[in-house]
Formats: sequence, C-alpha cells, structure tokens
Amino acid sequence: MNQGRYMNYENMLNLTKQEKIYPVYLFYGKENYLKEDISKKLRNRLIDSAYRELNYNVFYGEKLSINEVINDLNTLPLMSKHKLLVIKEAEKINKNDETKLINYFNRLSLKSSFSTLIIIYKESSPNKELITAIKRIGIVANFSITDKAKLALWIKSKFMQSNKIITQEALFYLQSIVGSDLGRLFNEIEKIDIYTKDQKIIEKEDVMITMGGSEAVNIFKVLDSVGDKDIKNAIDGLVKLNQGNLHHLSIFAMIYRQIKLILQTKLLLA
Repeated sequence: MNQGRYMNYENMLNLTKQEKIYPVYLFYGKENYLKEDISKKLRNRLIDSAYRELNYNVFYGEKLSINEVINDLNTLPLMSKHKLLVIKEAEKINKNDETKLINYFNRLSLKSSFSTLIIIYKESSPNKELITAIKRIGIVANFSITDKAKLALWIKSKFMQSNKIITQEALFYLQSIVGSDLGRLFNEIEKIDIYTKDQKIIEKEDVMITMGGSEAVNIFKVLDSVGDKDIKNAIDGLVKLNQGNLHHLSIFAMIYRQIKLILQTKLLLA
C-alpha cells in the first residue's frame, strides 16, 4: 500500500499509470510545474473531456467554501463514473475550514469510489494533522527536485521525447541561466525544440540563440576571441554589437553573464 509514506514525482508518475485511484491526494513542495503535471494526468485519466464541465471543479483556498466542496464530493457524477475536485492555493484555507476538512477525512472511508479530491499547496507545507488524516486514506506527495543530477536527467528526458539529445555544454548553459524552475525550463525546452526543428543534437549555440537571440551568439564569439587573446576579432565583435539594436548596458550585462558562466564552469571542473 502507498498510504503511510511520502511520495515524490517519480512515485506519483508510476501511480497515475496504475488502476487504483485514491479519494484524496495532497500535493506540496516548491515545484509547481510537477504538481500541475500530475494533476492534469489524473484529470485526463478520470474525466472524459466531453463531460469535464459536469464532473471537474477547481476551488481556491482564499475563496473556499468547505461545505460546498464536501457537498460536491458526496454528489454523484453526471454521465461519468468519476468526478474530480481540485483545491489550489490550499495554504490560504482558513483554520476553521481546514479543521472541517480534517474531520471529513477522519470520517471518510475508501468505499466511496466516485469522487477524488486533489489538494495543492503552492507556497507552504500543510500542517501535520492534515497530512496524518490524508495519509490514512490517500496519498501525500512532496514535489521537490533538489538533486542537480536528477534535474539534468529530467531535462534530457524532455528532449528525448522529441528524439533529440542535448550536449553537456548546452545542458550546463540552460541550467545556469534558468536554474531549477521547472515551469520556465519546460517553456525554454519547448522553444528550443521548435527552433531546432528536425535537428537531432542540441548544441550550446541553439540554446544561446533561442534564449538570447543572435546577440548572445555574437557575445560568445567576442568572449572566445578574448580567451584566445585575439584582440582584433574581439574588438570587431564589440563594434558589431554596438552597431546593433542593443543598448550598451545590455551588452555589458550579457558579457558579464557569459563571464560568470565561464567562471562557474571552471569551478565545477576544478
């Protein structure tokens, strides 16, 4: 059984492919993209798109009427075997309603199989009493990726879905600029995928031009020239950049960012 222990994204991904559906899921952790991803997978599995308006409801913690949620959970679905309710920004639920929710879960049994509730905490973590009540009958999942190696694997897997491979240099550049924000990473990966079309290998230049335009590539060439002590090409490159549409402060900021990335690379390789 999965109750009684914490789950992560990989566990939840596997769970969505299994037949068993739980009456309640509690999602928290800093990776909002992953929470939304699993929520959508559960929604697509449980609710026929033709009857989604009848059997799928989203509530928000700040404007929540917990009695309305509970009544909805106890109401049979229409023209469907299942219904799904989602509470977003659950950290904004007031204490009184949170207590009602905990009491409801403590009374709930696994026999009611037609309704499922997903509770999503966007910014903070739920209290222990709520976690305990939900773990008795449902699933509690912490969506956080703190391991850089796992994050790199996740990025590679997204490109693999389009039958593409990202080089280590391109991967490092992408992670250095975007960081660990999976939502932004997903958007940038989509942009790179569209830009590279049928190209199978994603190079550093592809990432640079997608995220920073041709100016980013020109700046990298300037820095390459500086590194090679090729003063003529470095100056020519700076002149071309200055003749472009970029403000000189923007050019300085992009050069500073490139130098910072080079220093980070050297520290990692040291």
